[in-house]
Amino acid sequence: EGNRLVLTCPAGGSWPLQYRWTLNNTNITDWTPQYRLSVPSLQRADAGLYQCMVRNRMGAVIHRRTEVHVACKYMNINFTFGEQRKTATQGRAVIISPPPLDSFPQPLVTWYKDGHKIIPNNRLAITLDNQLVVLVTTAADAGRYHVEAVNEMTGEIVTSPAVYLSILATKEKHFCFFYCVQPCILQKLFPN
Repeated sequence: EGNRLVLTCPAGGSWPLQYRWTLNNTNITDWTPQYRLSVPSLQRADAGLYQCMVRNRMGAVIHRRTEVHVACKYMNINFTFGEQRKTATQGRAVIISPPPLDSFPQPLVTWYKDGHKIIPNNRLAITLDNQLVVLVTTAADAGRYHVEAVNEMTGEIVTSPAVYLSILATKEKHFCFFYCVQPCILQKLFPN
């Protein structure tokens, strides 16, 4: 965003040539002798498929489309909720969602717990939606979680507010009963 975009439409033919530009099949210029399209300060709304049409007194030709992507100068992360608190029952799964991320391209997201990067394993997984899933919670999973989002195109790094996870001990009690049986000698009820 904010950079200048210049597209050119090379064409040959009998003069005078006139040019018209479209964005996503909507005319954005009238017919003009200008073969360049200049956007002085790109915005996200300027992203899309650009196409040039050229005409002269013999007819009109449509050139192939050019796709323009606009990288965000900033990532829009919804911080309206601020820090959050979440509680999970020990032994159960819990899902922690990041705040909504609005960025082009999609940012790279890394999860952290108590300042340490989380590496997915057989208990911890990160979904395609960047949710953190703890499959079987333990008391050690309690702590401060946050995400770091990086827009690779602009290099911007944004850190989310924290999610504090508390783990409740299981209220169910499991009892194991052991029966001890002493060995005994069975006497024959009938003598020989």
